[in-house]
Amino acid sequence: MKKIPYGKSSFTEIRESDMYYVDKTKYIEVLETMPDYQFFIRPRRFGKSLFISMLECYYDIKEKENFGKLFEDLYISKNPTEEKNKYLVLRIDFAPIVTAQGEERLIESFDNIVSSNINKFINKYSDLIKIKELPKQNWKAEKAIIYLDEVISLTGYKIVLLIDEYDNYANEIMTSNKDLYYKIANEGGYAKTFYKTVKSLTTSIISRIFMTGVSPIFLDDLTSGPNMFSNITNKKILNNILGFTNEELEKMVDYFKLEEYVDRKKLLEDMKYLYNGYKFNEEVEETVYNTDMVLYLINEINLEKKYPKNMIDENVKTDYGKIRKIAINFGNAEELNDIGAKNLEIGPVTLPDRIKLEDLYNPAVKDTYYRALMYYMGMLTIKRAEENSLILGIPNYVIKSLYWDYIVDYLGGDKIVGEEEIKLAMRKMRLESNIEEIIKIYQKSRQEILSYRDLRWYNELTSKVIFLMLVKRDGMYMIKSEHESTEGYIDVYLKASTNLDKYVNYNYVIEFKHIKEKGLKTKVKKEKALEKAKQEASEQLDNYMQDYRIQEDSGGKEIKKLVIITLGKNDLYGYVI
Repeated sequence: MKKIPYGKSSFTEIRESDMYYVDKTKYIEVLETMPDYQFFIRPRRFGKSLFISMLECYYDIKEKENFGKLFEDLYISKNPTEEKNKYLVLRIDFAPIVTAQGEERLIESFDNIVSSNINKFINKYSDLIKIKELPKQNWKAEKAIIYLDEVISLTGYKIVLLIDEYDNYANEIMTSNKDLYYKIANEGGYAKTFYKTVKSLTTSIISRIFMTGVSPIFLDDLTSGPNMFSNITNKKILNNILGFTNEELEKMVDYFKLEEYVDRKKLLEDMKYLYNGYKFNEEVEETVYNTDMVLYLINEINLEKKYPKNMIDENVKTDYGKIRKIAINFGNAEELNDIGAKNLEIGPVTLPDRIKLEDLYNPAVKDTYYRALMYYMGMLTIKRAEENSLILGIPNYVIKSLYWDYIVDYLGGDKIVGEEEIKLAMRKMRLESNIEEIIKIYQKSRQEILSYRDLRWYNELTSKVIFLMLVKRDGMYMIKSEHESTEGYIDVYLKASTNLDKYVNYNYVIEFKHIKEKGLKTKVKKEKALEKAKQEASEQLDNYMQDYRIQEDSGGKEIKKLVIITLGKNDLYGYVI
């Protein structure tokens, strides 16, 4: 049985250690039909570094003798291109760059990364280029690349340049230190000067460039327009170049015989809901799964012989949490709340290939560019085309959970009620269908939040957001907001998380109603309005319960109907029906 390459980004290590590898080598010949200087974006943890590592092995003249061993049984071994093992390969990874200690330390870190990688390059090819190391006087990014040009130009060899995490430092400083961002990216800036030098080398020693990152913001600022890199991110033929297709996923699940530990059908359904949904071109029908999200779960089940305690990898949450903060900095709270709580689709949107930081501060175009930014970073994906524009939406539950994290932060829910108190109340709801305690906490949270938040948009959505903030903190249910049924959209469907279903006796379909106080001066009028809302909600829930998909999706749990009614900003009622 092969090992699972969770967390691995070295192609050589994966192949030499007999790890499971999903073959993406057919895309080499596709890339070679495209312009030579390529810029490619995918969200975090999609396997960009591993793909670059594979390209490094394929093009490296030093790996010629190892080609058979490294690429045996892969597509490219039977379909090699003329450029196989033809180049010297320089790989630069900006992931380790230091950003939190000011301009001087950032530049020092930039220099060290570029120079140390060039030094490794020289050491590796010393027998071919007759130089053993980078001279100390050239230990600066621009000087190092110029020195490399001088040396390689004498040999007749050409270079493939691979740049990973090109925008890592830009993403860190664009919100925290905008002045520094502009200082290094503008004309005469340190990073921009380096890339100008790289561009000049495309006429001498650099034959190919493949550069990756998670956003296009830095690209335009660095390269002064479209005359250097071709942005191939949204090409239809490259939709599946990274991530896993459904076919690749099922093949992996079957190879590791996970059906011996968990129900196969249920596992595939869960992974589709949790990790799938990414689309990088509006014309394709198939969506892809996030690579690391899938490998995490397969690895955990393979090790523990059961579902893990957490279905969402904490590393993914950390990475996407950083991205979420960047996007939120340029977005607006109301829309982000709507996206998370209502499954709101955004559009029509045009996706620009390039984004300047100044675009995100320009009120006239800000909305377009921040939505595009959220797409590139994986917080939104393409749902469908609409005329000559796109409609964007949340790709999957993992990303949706990050929106819920934002909502909790925004409303300050974690500061109002302790987690232990919530869990004890939710336990009664989960196991006994007793909502009394959670409704009390809900009312307390609602009053506290409304006391310091100017929620002029208060409506049924507000009620739902505050309640689900509590459910999210308990962590035992999958929250399906605006869940589609044959009878319409259920406000909320709470379904026991597969890995925690032994702690849940009841699933819930929930309908929220909000009654405005205006015109309800007397007790009788309020009671009539309340009874009417309760009756309407009950009838809606009865209709939803007729949907066979809800019953099939319940996992054998009894489904309770819950009506929550708010009357004005003070009165709250909850009924289990």
